[in-house]
Amino acid sequence: MRPSKIAPRHLIYRMDAPTAVAPPVAFISGASSGLGREFAQLLAERGYSLILTARRLDRLDQLADTLRQKHQVHVITIAADLAVPADVERLIESLSATSRIDLAINNAGFGYYGAFLGQRTEQLDEMIQVNLGSLTRLTRHFAEVMKQQGGGQILQVSSYAGLQPIPRYSVYSAAKAYVIALTQGLNYEFRKCNVRTSVLCPGFMATEFHDVAQHAKTRAMRMLTTDARRVAEQGLRGLKRGQLVITPGWWYRLNNFALRFMPRSVAAALAAGIVKSKEAPSP
Repeated sequence: MRPSKIAPRHLIYRMDAPTAVAPPVAFISGASSGLGREFAQLLAERGYSLILTARRLDRLDQLADTLRQKHQVHVITIAADLAVPADVERLIESLSATSRIDLAINNAGFGYYGAFLGQRTEQLDEMIQVNLGSLTRLTRHFAEVMKQQGGGQILQVSSYAGLQPIPRYSVYSAAKAYVIALTQGLNYEFRKCNVRTSVLCPGFMATEFHDVAQHAKTRAMRMLTTDARRVAEQGLRGLKRGQLVITPGWWYRLNNFALRFMPRSVAAALAAGIVKSKEAPSP
């Protein structure tokens, strides 16, 4: 199982009193740290009411209190473990009490570093459930709500690993490729119901991701690390512009262009060289 201070099997729902003039409402998963936290801060600065979810309620509540005091916005916090299907269903049940969702950011995700045969089946199941299963279920809910209300925006957080296969992150990389394909397909399906979708594909960031992945960053990874706040800003900007696939960082955009002319076997070998750590677990 993923290391966690709390892994609730229930949901805790908390909400401020409503206001007379309703501001836009945004949902963010994985909001307790990293990129999700940056999205929450940026949207609070813009006056959004927020629905924040993650496993760690203590961190969510600390963030919510800060945002309320600093920006006078309304914040809902919901603790949910997206690796647990029952938690996902209870989360959706709680979300059904919200009359409107203008923006949904499916940000929650994680990966384990290591040889495929060296990873436990529980780890593989968790990665698939969080990165693929829960995201799909939440997307289905938000798309239906937005269609009924006349429009909305969905920003899926994939990864550069979804564009370039990465050995020793093979399951995570494959799951993130699914997110890109899903978003591209839905973008066409939703073209007549005013629901806009975009997918953000960030590269290495200074977040907790690699701590959870149990992966010591290589020198190349450190050199290619991008700032999480800038990634969040570019994600929101790209969504506003109607950009379908958003790839922050000039190096990642250049490399993505080069991938079009490169055999996938070569792309995988190059990625393996970048992430190969001396502390890599054996299969």
